[in-house]
Amino acid sequence: MNTRNIFRMCNKLIIPSIQSRSYGYKVIKRPDPKTLKMPSPESAPSLMEIIKEKIRLNGPITVAEYMHIVITNPTEGYYMKKEVIGEAGDFITSPEISQLFGEILGIWFYAETQKMGPGKPLNIVELGPGKGTLMVDILRVLNRLGYQSNDVSLHLVEVSSTMQNVQATRLCISHRATDIESPHNYEGETISGIKVYWYNDLKKVPYEFSWYIAHEFFDVLPIHKFQKKEDGWKEILIDIDETGKLYYRISAKETQSVKVLLRPPLDSGDRTELEVSPRSLGIARQLAQRVDQYGGIALIADYGHEGEKGDTFRAFHKHKVVDPLENPGASDLTADVDFQQLRIAASKAPSDDNFALVVGPVQQKDFLERSQARIRLQVLMDNAKSEEEREKIKDAYEMLVDPQKMGERFKFMAFYPSSMAPILEKQPPLGFSTLKT
Repeated sequence: MNTRNIFRMCNKLIIPSIQSRSYGYKVIKRPDPKTLKMPSPESAPSLMEIIKEKIRLNGPITVAEYMHIVITNPTEGYYMKKEVIGEAGDFITSPEISQLFGEILGIWFYAETQKMGPGKPLNIVELGPGKGTLMVDILRVLNRLGYQSNDVSLHLVEVSSTMQNVQATRLCISHRATDIESPHNYEGETISGIKVYWYNDLKKVPYEFSWYIAHEFFDVLPIHKFQKKEDGWKEILIDIDETGKLYYRISAKETQSVKVLLRPPLDSGDRTELEVSPRSLGIARQLAQRVDQYGGIALIADYGHEGEKGDTFRAFHKHKVVDPLENPGASDLTADVDFQQLRIAASKAPSDDNFALVVGPVQQKDFLERSQARIRLQVLMDNAKSEEEREKIKDAYEMLVDPQKMGERFKFMAFYPSSMAPILEKQPPLGFSTLKT
């Protein structure tokens, strides 16, 4: 049988079986992102319900997952629905205690920048700007130092729309939301004409010469908690008991986080408890690369340690320590910053092209006093209008430097461009005793 006949037979078999098909299409209009709104608080499930449902569906969750939900949930997240800083909130920060704190930081940045050059134009980038108080105090210093509105722009990294509004109200004479295609989601101008931009991610901030400030920022980033058992490292997870209450449990097997995160030098030594924040390490690395490649300085100020602690996860409510697993969303979740890990993330490693010179950490009392804070204190006291005001200024300063209060618990660390090594050898960093490499 030739090929033509074979095709003729196949056509006779196939053609009758071909049927006409009709399709019905429903036109679906893609929602406009500009018109999308978050559900109202009344209709949104509670954080406890969200967490418990996640555990029921997927099993125990990591502490990092728990922190991420509690901190960033769009409607019920801790920073999303209320102003939490200050005497009426759950904690208070150094800039809220005394204007001197922010002024000293402004002077420090300016003095260190003079070792590099004029430092204009200047981007000031703050991660987690709180109520905007620190930035207000720094801008006051820059105004006295002769910076004009076209010399400076502010770039604030903030994920909470609630805190963003607090900052905008404090800093700006006018402010507005931007188009969804814009890298920044909000913008404004100060009364002197300085442009202010808000971002939800450091990666979106322009890559230019900048001062980077991270004050009490790293302590709220999610951590993984680990414990060393006889058969190796295990991860601490969060589960639900028979009564419906959240509790900690040890993973039966080695989790993926153990495999990925616990590598030398993080797991070195005889430590049996360890906390690791992948986001902290990633952001420290970003800061190091930005500073080294595009110029500038990064200053980190937070409470923390140098690798000697292992169990620091806790919660604060109304300035008191409470159980982190009770009433999620009502308390500030935090963990001490491991400055040793930040150093490892930012310092040079094999094949690195961009890395930072890391100095510190030093205790807050040492940093402030080496930066001549007592001279500024005396000026403020001399200009006080009453003895009562003088005492308040003095008490606020003592709160910052007293070893039993914030003086030793809070620490400072700075990142410089690697090319600054010869300069810093001759002119050691202000506020830091010696250069550590």
